[in-house]
Amino acid sequence: MTDTQTIHVDTTKQFFLDDLIVDSEDGLSRTLHQPAKYTGNPLMFPLYPWEGRITLYGNVMRDPEDPGLLRMWYTGYGGMGVRQMGSKDTSKWAHLGFDPNNLLYKYCYATSRDGIFWDRPNLGLVEYEGSTDNNIVLLNASSGNVIHDPRDPDPARRYKALFFESREKDGTSNEGDGFSVGFSPDGLCWTKYEGNPVSKRSSDAHTLLGWDERHGQYVAYARPSVHLGNKTRRIGRAVSDDFNSWTDPEDILVPDDDDPPGLEFYGMPVFTYEDLYIGLLYAYHTPPEERQITFFGKIDVQLAHSRNGIQWHRTANRAVFMPNGPPNSIDAGEIYMANTPLVVGDELWFYYSPSAIEHGPTGRSGPICLAKLRLDGFVSVDACEEGGSLVTVPFECTGGDLEINASARGGQVSVAVLDEEGYEQPGFARVYSAVFDGDSVRQRMMWKDVTFDSLKGQRIRLKFYLRNASLYAFRQTG
Repeated sequence: MTDTQTIHVDTTKQFFLDDLIVDSEDGLSRTLHQPAKYTGNPLMFPLYPWEGRITLYGNVMRDPEDPGLLRMWYTGYGGMGVRQMGSKDTSKWAHLGFDPNNLLYKYCYATSRDGIFWDRPNLGLVEYEGSTDNNIVLLNASSGNVIHDPRDPDPARRYKALFFESREKDGTSNEGDGFSVGFSPDGLCWTKYEGNPVSKRSSDAHTLLGWDERHGQYVAYARPSVHLGNKTRRIGRAVSDDFNSWTDPEDILVPDDDDPPGLEFYGMPVFTYEDLYIGLLYAYHTPPEERQITFFGKIDVQLAHSRNGIQWHRTANRAVFMPNGPPNSIDAGEIYMANTPLVVGDELWFYYSPSAIEHGPTGRSGPICLAKLRLDGFVSVDACEEGGSLVTVPFECTGGDLEINASARGGQVSVAVLDEEGYEQPGFARVYSAVFDGDSVRQRMMWKDVTFDSLKGQRIRLKFYLRNASLYAFRQTG
């Protein structure tokens, strides 16, 4: 055993996206698991003239007062207008199919009780082309990210949004597309902040984490503007104390020499998962021979992870998490994912927007789809018929039970409990462990004559023995 300092675990689930909890392993491999695309896709197509083309470059959340109600905010493009991109010269975009007469992004709203069938309610809130018979909640707002913020004492600011809006640029070298913010008491009636845009040094690709309790700030992950000399797209992090004043995004994830030529980072939704920050990294595969700033290429999704939201690591050797589909499929060209997956039973549901064609002026055409992943099922440690084992670093036992998330049909998982020096605790040897040979996201592990709770307060290690099995996570419940 190595001389490893005890880490703080408590009842937090422990995963294998990195090696923080791992001291040693033998005979094991690791697998990044891809969400299974729902066979009933797509869930939503554009239906109404004001939607045009739709993109879920935003989020889906449960209603805090009615958890059975799912709420979605998505963008209707209605044909990409060139003035939305800040260009006064419309002629240079005409050959790419832009419609200079269609100027407004529309931020739209939908609800669902089962996450599959979505209603687009007639809200009667926003006038569009002479009528309020629509589901629009905000005009000239694209790629909006909504959070519910119960910590704000002002009920008019209980919901907050960060979005991109069309504006004329002044031509200065340090200005990008930027992002703006808005506030709402209910997520439907929105007021734009009078000081918008709150950022001018970021691009139109941004996602909102929200209030980060660990840092005591609001956090957004925004792509620094290419007008700042960043010809290669990368991910930045911006923060705010009040949601009105934001710092310029600072680089936190940049393509490096281990990435293939032409790879750029188009954006990265970030969500917290137990004690991890998980990033859904948009891997933008541009033609390496194309002059920068590049504009065409496919987009798929990789995983990144962090322990503090600032220092980031690429997961599973940069394997693809959400791949493009085959040629001529609805997601052959691009995939954009909603900020945060929903926990539905024993699954994580990822909503996403695909495009059949690669990134470009006519891309990002929707519709809205769903993919499902096993709960905690990002990365597993796996053993074949020969078997393998994994030993954790020492941590303090909080008592209760030891639960594992594992798949072992046709195989088995057993656990020994060791002291911090690596010797078996009395009664907790492998021979006394119950053998798990099923498939469960929360399997209680037991021993013949002792209980895990009896170790409360002691510094322990766990040694997992696997054969023809996959281990995704473990936690202590005390």
